[in-house]
Amino acid sequence: MSRHPEKTGNDHPGIHQQGERTMSNPVTSHRGFLAPLLGVVFSALALQGCSLIYKTTGDILIHYGQDEMVADMMADDDVAMGCALGESMTPLLMSFERVGSKPDKLGVLVYVTASTCAEEKALEEELRYSRALQAGNVSEARDARTNQKRYHALAAKRQQESYRRLSQVYRKMEDDTCPRLRSDFDELVWMVGLIGGVQAVLNDGAADGSVGVPRNVPAQVVRGTRCLDNDKWWGVPEGVRAALWSILPALGPEDVDAWTMLERAEQTGFDEGVRLGSALYAQAAYTQANDERLREAIRGFVNYDGAVHPDYRMLDAIAHHMVRSLSDRLWTEETGQRTPFGKLGEFWDDEDEEDDLDIEGLL
Repeated sequence: MSRHPEKTGNDHPGIHQQGERTMSNPVTSHRGFLAPLLGVVFSALALQGCSLIYKTTGDILIHYGQDEMVADMMADDDVAMGCALGESMTPLLMSFERVGSKPDKLGVLVYVTASTCAEEKALEEELRYSRALQAGNVSEARDARTNQKRYHALAAKRQQESYRRLSQVYRKMEDDTCPRLRSDFDELVWMVGLIGGVQAVLNDGAADGSVGVPRNVPAQVVRGTRCLDNDKWWGVPEGVRAALWSILPALGPEDVDAWTMLERAEQTGFDEGVRLGSALYAQAAYTQANDERLREAIRGFVNYDGAVHPDYRMLDAIAHHMVRSLSDRLWTEETGQRTPFGKLGEFWDDEDEEDDLDIEGLL
């Protein structure tokens, strides 16, 4: 039997063969083109799906952070834990910007929180510098000063980024109008961001201006504090203005009494259970080398016997940390040691000061 069917008179080899090519070849000839095309399409859909998943994850995490994480952190009084949270969570939260999420508000808070880690290290180097000077160890003193400036620069960099994000969210830093602060969370972000801006300027100054924080930030902060209710936020807005005016008198009205304002901010903080106003008073006194007011502020802070606001223990703890740091500077400059344990609010030359540390008991 023949392998090929017999041809009839009506068969036309050319047409028949061409027809077979027309019916079969589109599938076989384009299969090599369709396969990679479909692969690209499916890969794009898969990537788009991942992007949507990432964005959804970011949105959920950011909303959770704003609704729950911040509230929980603010209710805690462990500053070191808050510092660690800021350093560890900031890269994760900010990475969700790449997929379309908007973590700027949280960014304002976590960058400032992370900056406290660098400020603490800068303080330790400053105390080492003082001890080295007293011991006549020039090399040690120089090394400590170098490291101190490095940490001040790191703190300023983080605080500047916080302030940049504040400007990015609310876009009201260059004029006299206030942003629309829709909630207590927005107001908290605004206040912390303003404080971060001030701290960025101070830390950059301590780092020889190496970060390049704009010098118009204090004037912007003064305007920004007027957008907050002073009594609601424990006297902090007025305290920030007064502290800046005491350091930079040109920013304030000619007849302003910055110290009276600081005393009022301090008392408001005592009344409301968040002592940031007292810490601002102490910081201003230290900057002005007003030893009498500084000691008065430290003693007033320590002697406060009211209840700390349960929802803002972290901010009060940060204020405590600021005051203790100032006391440590005073003690180390005079005695070579930081404030003895349990002695915050006391000073080496107090008349009723008993014997120094019981070294024998410690041993």
